[in-house]
Amino acid sequence: MFVRVIKILCKLLGIACIVELVREKLGGFVHTLQRGLKAKAKKVAQLVLLAALTFILFGLGLRFLLLGLAYWLNALLSSTYLGFFLVSIFCFLMVVLVVLILRSKMNNQPLTQEKISDGT
Repeated sequence: MFVRVIKILCKLLGIACIVELVREKLGGFVHTLQRGLKAKAKKVAQLVLLAALTFILFGLGLRFLLLGLAYWLNALLSSTYLGFFLVSIFCFLMVVLVVLILRSKMNNQPLTQEKISDGT
């Protein structure tokens, strides 16, 4: 409805040619913008897929490595559960260490707050 009113006003004022040129330029700009956004979205999706696949494969490899270590410790210690217990303690200690390191890094970062003003 609004577009029809603008077209009628432009025809009455004699600037229909200019309006058509602007409409064509805007249409081309929108088409170019859409094509660029689709290309960037495709690159981001590929990167996320690659990261997820890498994370999954690394997790599976680490899981089997720790399972093998637990069975090896069981055979070495002549126990059916002590190797699993030692590996689980090691994993929990690694998680605690990572959490403490990340926590100390986050606490050492200076707080940056923007000054809020009322515009006067």
